[in-house]
Amino acid sequence: MKRAFPLFLLITMATHLSGNVVELAPERGRPVAPIEWIDDTGRTRQLSEFAGYPLILLPIYTRCRSACVQNVDRLKEALADSENDIRQSRVLLFSFDGTDDSATLAKYRRHESIPLGWLLGAGSQKSIDALLDSIGVQVGKAGAEFTHPNLLIFLDSKLRIAKWIYGTDYSTADIDLAWQVAAGRSDWIGQHSDLLYALLLFGTTTLFVMLIHYLRQFGELRRLRRNRRQRPAPLLST
Repeated sequence: MKRAFPLFLLITMATHLSGNVVELAPERGRPVAPIEWIDDTGRTRQLSEFAGYPLILLPIYTRCRSACVQNVDRLKEALADSENDIRQSRVLLFSFDGTDDSATLAKYRRHESIPLGWLLGAGSQKSIDALLDSIGVQVGKAGAEFTHPNLLIFLDSKLRIAKWIYGTDYSTADIDLAWQVAAGRSDWIGQHSDLLYALLLFGTTTLFVMLIHYLRQFGELRRLRRNRRQRPAPLLST
C-alpha cells in the first residue's frame, strides 16, 4: 500500500493542476461566428460566402511588422509549394484591429504583395470580438500594438474549425495535412489528442514512480551488502 501511494499522489496532483488551467484555444468542430465584414475594396461581405470550401483563416493586424508579416510570408511560401489544389480553398487575412478599414487593407495588400486570390477583411469591434471568441483567440492591447497568438485556423466547408497551427515556423507538409483535414480527411490523432496526452502523462508518471522505487530498492540492497562485508567474523571456540 505504501508503494502505491506515491503513484496515487502524483496522478492526483497532475489531474488537479490540469483541471485548474483555463486555456482559451480553438475547439474542433465549433462553427465560427457568422459575422459581417468589409474587404479591401470597401465591399460589405458575409462570412457565410465561404461555405462550401475549405477556408484558411489568418488573424492579423496591418500595423504589425514582425510576427504577422512572418506568418503571411510563410503562408505564401507554403501554399506555393503545396501539392494540394489550393484553388479549392479560400484564404482570408482578417484584422482584429478595429481601426483598420478598407483603405488600410488595400495599402497592406500592396505593401505585402498579398496574392490576388486572397481576401483581406476588417470589421466592427463587435464582429471582431465575436469572431475571435468563436475561434478561441484572445488578443490584448499593448500601447498602440497588440499581443496575440500566431496561428492559422483551417475551417471545413461548413465553416467549422477542423485544424489549427500555432507559430510561424510551419512546413508545407503541415499546411497540406491541415488542409486535407479541412477538406474532409480523417484526423484520428487530432480527434483523440486529449486521450493520448492523458495516456502519455499516466505512462510517464508510472515509469517515474517505478524508477524511484527500484532505485530505493537498489540502494537498500547495496547498504545490506556493505553491512555484511563490514560485520566482524564470529570467533571460533576451541
